[in-house]
Amino acid sequence: MTNREALVSKVGIPVRPNSVTTVLVDENIDPDGEYLPLDKDCRRGVDLALAALILVLSLSPDSVKELDYQITSRSIEGLLKIRKGLLKKWGIEDDMDNSATINSVSDLW
Repeated sequence: MTNREALVSKVGIPVRPNSVTTVLVDENIDPDGEYLPLDKDCRRGVDLALAALILVLSLSPDSVKELDYQITSRSIEGLLKIRKGLLKKWGIEDDMDNSATINSVSDLW
C-alpha cells in the first residue's frame, strides 16, 4: 500500500487527488512510497498530512447545485476535533485553536 492509498483510506470523504498529493509532499512524504505503519516517522507524516487534509476538507463545500445555485456547507466541528487530536498526538500545537486556556489559578479569587 502506498502512502497516498493509506491517507485516502483514513479520510472516508471523497477528495481531489491533487489535494492528497499536496499534503503528503508538504510533510516530506513520498506519495507513491510504501506505507510503513511500524515506522514512527511514516505514521507521523501520514497523520500530519491527514490533519492538513482535514483543514482542506473543512474549507470546501459539501455540495454545489447549479440550477438554483445552492452551496451546502460541510459540518466541520467534528473534523476539526479529529484534526486537533491528531496534532496533539504528535505534540504539535494547534495554531488554529482559539479556545481559552487557564494558565494560572492564583488570580481567580
